[in-house]
Amino acid sequence: MHEFSTAQTIIESILKVAEKHNAKRVTEVNLEIGALTMLNSEQLIFSLTILSEKTIVEGAKFNINYTPVKLKCLNCGYESIIDSESLVNFEWTEFIFQLKCLKCQSREVEVIEGKSCIIKDIKVKV
Repeated sequence: MHEFSTAQTIIESILKVAEKHNAKRVTEVNLEIGALTMLNSEQLIFSLTILSEKTIVEGAKFNINYTPVKLKCLNCGYESIIDSESLVNFEWTEFIFQLKCLKCQSREVEVIEGKSCIIKDIKVKV
């Protein structure tokens, strides 16, 4: 369950930013999660809720927006997007080894989006 350790890092980052801006309370946090992070949104929100207890983040609303996987072919340069909805039933270890260009079918592709977890914005009361 890497959601808990990811949530710890997120809470630490939120607290640093909130402190820097003299926030009294964090009311909302918007996260952008790449489909390849393999983070379960329910587990992540549960972990964030638990870890935010007794901090200025307690009670904040956590919003998660999933970003699709974007590939760039190193052979022909074509960029393609794999919708995160279509990844739900994939076995991840198999999926990674089956990534290929949708145009030329080359397996020489680079994942250029969909593998990060980003705090997009934090709403606070000062």
